[in-house]
Amino acid sequence: MGNSLITCGKPSHRRERRFLERLSNTYAQAHRKIEFRMMPLLGLSGNKGSTDSPPLSPEKKDRRAVRKKKVPIDMLPNEMWLEVMSYLTYNDLKQLRMVSWHCRDLVNRRKFMLQGKVIVTRHNLAAIREHVENAPSKLSFERIELRNLKQSPQLDGFLKLVGPEVRHLQVSHAPVFRNINGKMPNLKVLTIAATTVLDDNLGINLKQFINLEAFECDGVSLDSALKLSMLLQLRKPTNKVRLRHLQFEFTHDNEDVLVAVLRDHAKTLEYIDIFFSCSPSVETLPWCLAFEAMSNLGVLKLSGNCHLLLLDSILRAMPQEAPLRQLDLTGMLSLTNELLLYVASKWEFTLKSLDLMFCVQLNSACINALRQLSGQLKCLTMAYCRELTGVALLKGIASKPNYVIQELHLEEVCFIDEESLCELLVRLYNLRRLSLDNCRQAVTDRTMSLICKYQTGLRQLNIEYCIKITDKGFLGCPDFPYPISRLRGLRELNIRGCKNLTDRVLKEALVLPELRILSLGYCSLFYPEGFEALTHNAPAIETLCIASCMKVEDDTVRHIMRNLKRLRSINISNCMRLTLQSIQHILRHGHNMVELIACSIDGMDQEQAQRLIEKQRPQMKQVLL
Repeated sequence: MGNSLITCGKPSHRRERRFLERLSNTYAQAHRKIEFRMMPLLGLSGNKGSTDSPPLSPEKKDRRAVRKKKVPIDMLPNEMWLEVMSYLTYNDLKQLRMVSWHCRDLVNRRKFMLQGKVIVTRHNLAAIREHVENAPSKLSFERIELRNLKQSPQLDGFLKLVGPEVRHLQVSHAPVFRNINGKMPNLKVLTIAATTVLDDNLGINLKQFINLEAFECDGVSLDSALKLSMLLQLRKPTNKVRLRHLQFEFTHDNEDVLVAVLRDHAKTLEYIDIFFSCSPSVETLPWCLAFEAMSNLGVLKLSGNCHLLLLDSILRAMPQEAPLRQLDLTGMLSLTNELLLYVASKWEFTLKSLDLMFCVQLNSACINALRQLSGQLKCLTMAYCRELTGVALLKGIASKPNYVIQELHLEEVCFIDEESLCELLVRLYNLRRLSLDNCRQAVTDRTMSLICKYQTGLRQLNIEYCIKITDKGFLGCPDFPYPISRLRGLRELNIRGCKNLTDRVLKEALVLPELRILSLGYCSLFYPEGFEALTHNAPAIETLCIASCMKVEDDTVRHIMRNLKRLRSINISNCMRLTLQSIQHILRHGHNMVELIACSIDGMDQEQAQRLIEKQRPQMKQVLL
């Protein structure tokens, strides 16, 4: 079946351990077997030949002999293996499967295989069906995605084979509801992403899924009547399911039905995500009656065009005993400081994640609300809150050392100043994700040096378009002595648009063995020699963006593809020196590639490139030319 079978999974958010690096360091090529070398302890005596040292007892001699003996890693207890593997991402687990048969058997266990999903496309449908029919399958079909498919007898036959195993189904650009009906009696989670209904006007029958727990409908291109029909099927009189997770788009046509579904499942709902594509009516009583019974609600996401009257009514109607741990109010332009303070007082001891992106009415007066939540809050997003100042943020979440908060997103916060941001970085001790995109006045070489000094646990750092940063902030110098290489566990770095960085950063600074995602777009001072050095300094990169790096050549792409063995996605848009030869390098050496973005390249024939890709790598998930 080869590359026709595509699986993927989401990376874990827990702390990663550099397990694979240790495995590679202990790999014995002579015997093709991984071994730990148990080094003897250093002697306490400074003079090994001293006659004053008493002779070793037989017991000590035996212990030293044991320490010198090589112990194969395969002899470690499975419990220890499973504990270490629990810290790995799904992609790392797939790499670990290739180490030995023992590793393969461990990774094939149910608890790990469930992290991924099988993606079925028109290119691999026949191969997967043949695999299931003709051989005992090691694949788990509990989570599958149907992508870019149309109705067909072949798909119908495949779903008859694996349908009873499916617990989580995602449908993306695949109007194949007729093929699905009657095939998946044990389905628990149904996700409908963007799709069309050109050849399937009947939709899906939700009444057949008696075990359904979650329904996510992101299909913005779906006909409104079809979406309304699916929503009606979730009403209690016609469907006995106990819904715990609901994601849906609000429109004027479905307001009454959506509120009725929320009321019917109020006692079991734990997760609600509603996008308001238009402003709801001013009648708030039905919404209040629905939300006041939601005593188990843990995640509430209300985004889009919702007016203050309804937002205020919903938040006040929810019972205080609801264990609300995540509140997402992205795009709620009407949110006020007073309402935020009410939320902070109501869920002071349970709220862990707060997303206030585009809540533009918030200003320095929200200090009290942030201070009230600072003892429990782990994730805070205040991107595009342009009235917020650095002093207010410092007083709100870091008036004293804060060991709790792990994620901080401050994109486009214009009035944050350098001094406040530096003090903030000193007082936050456990940051894992930090986003400072376009905070141009606050992010300088001094700021970068403090990040490298105090935030050594960072996994993700975004400093896009922070143009005041120079090589000194990354390399270290007498004034700023802490280089970025101190962030050994960094997995994602975005320095797009940092136009004052030069080749020295790629050659000397980015020595990051665990880096997975790197964005270098619009950095015009990077040369081919720097990119070649980068492939040796950060060999684990899986996603790379070098869009609008004008010095990139075809030979640069060849070095990247040959040296970055784990590369899965690359963006080479607007690299004007590239030709069709770069596409050939990508197809020849990019064995793991699933995504290619190569737009606005004048020297490349897009039609010919498209034909090459369709011929040699038709199973790629996304290609933009």
